[in-house]
Amino acid sequence: MLLRALVVLLVILNFGVAAWWAARGTPGDAQAVPPADRGSLRLASEPVDEHAEEAAVTAAAGRPTGPASPPEIDPAASMPAPAPPGPPPAAAQCFALGPFADEANRDAARIRLAPVAARTAPRDVGETPRGWRVWMSPREDRASANAIVVRLLEAGFNDYYVIGDGAEANAIALGRFGSEAPARARAEALRSAGFEADAQPLGSVLVRYWVDAMAAEGQDAQVLRQHAGAARAEPRDCDVAWEAG
Repeated sequence: MLLRALVVLLVILNFGVAAWWAARGTPGDAQAVPPADRGSLRLASEPVDEHAEEAAVTAAAGRPTGPASPPEIDPAASMPAPAPPGPPPAAAQCFALGPFADEANRDAARIRLAPVAARTAPRDVGETPRGWRVWMSPREDRASANAIVVRLLEAGFNDYYVIGDGAEANAIALGRFGSEAPARARAEALRSAGFEADAQPLGSVLVRYWVDAMAAEGQDAQVLRQHAGAARAEPRDCDVAWEAG
């Protein structure tokens, strides 16, 4: 009787264990439950650090506790858009205004050009002489001139002519040349030999006075010519060297 009761008890125990394992499920289906944060004990008289508690809560949630970083700004987005290109500047225009009779008239023309010219500069132009001559100034009389001729022949200079009359009577002409350089070379050779020779241009050398002007924006040759009171306005290169003045 007692044996039968033990067998029945074992069967009941085995059935209960099997039912418990079936209700528990497999070990892989169990999810880990994080232990509850029990915190720390604090007396009622202790001060409460709200910032520390907020930092602890934030750290527990996996968020950073420092201040939030400002959003990055694209430098190109903050730069103003470039302005559309304007029309190209007009090319400068330069003119030679004149000729004027003398420096005083030219200087007055430069003053009148101030409102319509960006800049001005004076320029003197000498006309090319017809040629050059080498000569010796008139002597006291014809005898003195002839004595110099003898010396010239002895020194090897046989190109001469004694002027017989007029304002230059008894002067000695020693050659004519088409340009300045050979005339000056001849005069220098005569001076080296002991003669008072000089090189001079033939005829009067006329100097003409001009004003070089760069037109201000919106002005033209006609406006500049009228302000200057010039007879002509000739185009001139703006890139050439401007004389000071």
